Amino acid sequence: MRLSEIYLKEIYLKEFWTQVSEDLLSEVDSSALNSLLTNANDIIFKKFNINPKDKVYFIAGSARLYLYPKLRDAFGLSGIIGDLDIVIPNEELWVKAGLTNELKNGGIYRPTKDGSIEAFTIWAPQKAGGQYANVKVRSTDEILNDADLINGYYYMNMSDVAEYKTKLGREKEQEIVNLINQYQNSNIENKTNFLRKIVNILGINSAKEFLSAVKK
Repeated sequence: MRLSEIYLKEIYLKEFWTQVSEDLLSEVDSSALNSLLTNANDIIFKKFNINPKDKVYFIAGSARLYLYPKLRDAFGLSGIIGDLDIVIPNEELWVKAGLTNELKNGGIYRPTKDGSIEAFTIWAPQKAGGQYANVKVRSTDEILNDADLINGYYYMNMSDVAEYKTKLGREKEQEIVNLINQYQNSNIENKTNFLRKIVNILGINSAKEFLSAVKK
């Protein structure tokens, strides 16, 4: 595949996920995240002296998917998210928070015993190993720049979530393009079905695997 074709495919998919987010924006429901966000206010944002509305961090991993009931349904997800990954790239904030040792030892802060809330200096899902060992994502700064403010918190852009959670084979690209075109021309009531079909084509073996937060 030529570089131009790869670039156009990435732009097309990015525009698609942006539209999905816009379509579902009126139905944002953060209840699945409320408990974790409340705890994060105390042990992350206060610790780092961060106002959640300041764009100096982003909530990474699968958390964004839990904001949209229709998207959760399309991916077969039910229940409440198990953990929250927060990326804080500015090392000065770590130093001021008294986390110099954590900064020197990989840039990971785990304030909870169960690992339900973690902070990182970079977003690097390949550290999870396994199927993500060779996954390449955009730089942390680029992802932060495109993060979206939703209900008072910055989340990783939907296209970035999809980038590391999905794998496209060339033989599936035209089918994806056709479905995206159908999605764009469909009414909102039918869009959950199109999302479900797209997920199936993308090769997601199980919703649990797809939506589990990346472990570092």
